[in-house]
Amino acid sequence: MLNIIKFATKLALKNPKVREGIKKVAIKSYNKAKPIIKKNIEVIKKTSNQTSPVKNFKSFKKKYRENFKNYD
Repeated sequence: MLNIIKFATKLALKNPKVREGIKKVAIKSYNKAKPIIKKNIEVIKKTSNQTSPVKNFKSFKKKYRENFKNYD
């Protein structure tokens, strides 16, 4: 299965029109996901200042969920 995906990817990247279409889709997807990624990073930074993810991951996870809900 993986070989089929690799083969299809190689074929797609050789074709300039397909490559341009892939580029447009990738840029559009990134622009859509950018605010969500930014929000996650800010919440993670805030949560890591409150509790350490290394020492107590369960507490970090719980605090992260609370901070994520109360972000705005």
